[in-house]
Amino acid sequence: MENDKPDEKMIVSDYDQTFYINDKDIERNKKTVREFENAGNIFIIATGRSYFDFKNKADAYNIQYNYVILNHGATIIDKQDKIICNISIDNSIIKKIESELCIPKANRLFCCSGLESRLDINHRDLTKIHIKYDTKEEAMKINQTLNSKYSQFINSYYVGSNSIEIISNQTNKSEAIKQLIQKFKIKKENVYTIGDGYSDIQMIKDFNGCCMEEAVEELKKVAKKQYKSVSDLINKIIDNEKKN
Repeated sequence: MENDKPDEKMIVSDYDQTFYINDKDIERNKKTVREFENAGNIFIIATGRSYFDFKNKADAYNIQYNYVILNHGATIIDKQDKIICNISIDNSIIKKIESELCIPKANRLFCCSGLESRLDINHRDLTKIHIKYDTKEEAMKINQTLNSKYSQFINSYYVGSNSIEIISNQTNKSEAIKQLIQKFKIKKENVYTIGDGYSDIQMIKDFNGCCMEEAVEELKKVAKKQYKSVSDLINKIIDNEKKN
């Protein structure tokens, strides 16, 4: 079945330091998103946050959504918070990577499984592991070790604040976007992405990718353009549609 709205656009935005920078910016972004959606387009948030952590922000800022990509792509939910897709880390690899995590040195550790967002590492079918250390250097070193030794099983990302997050290598934000593209029958060239962090790199590479001005350098290298705000990207797309 082909999309009966061939010009329909989709924007996929990271949340932290992208859709949300500060309270004033998020209100401007929400207003611009409504205009974008009212014109018949689709807006999706793709965040590394768990269900619990994202819902806290959605409730605090009254963020309306039809679909959200959580846990760096491992989980997709709809507006009724029903799980559309959930991809777990291979249970057999958890014990192996656990020895690399130096858990006794960690300041914080929690795991996710679907909508459950505060589990311990012994729980089965984990969708994400979050762990925080004393220093960025320690977190980055462990992150590098995990990706070099276990990349056939996991994706590990440095997410800031001396923390890393681990998901299955069978998914990422880009793979989750591909599922939504298929659902909405949207042309790949009509999909735009924007983010600021390491877990955004693949979706920025795969689609019309932009980044925030304060993005990590690795993301800036693959982004087509930099923006100060998500609303600036949306307005640029709207302006281009009017010209055409």
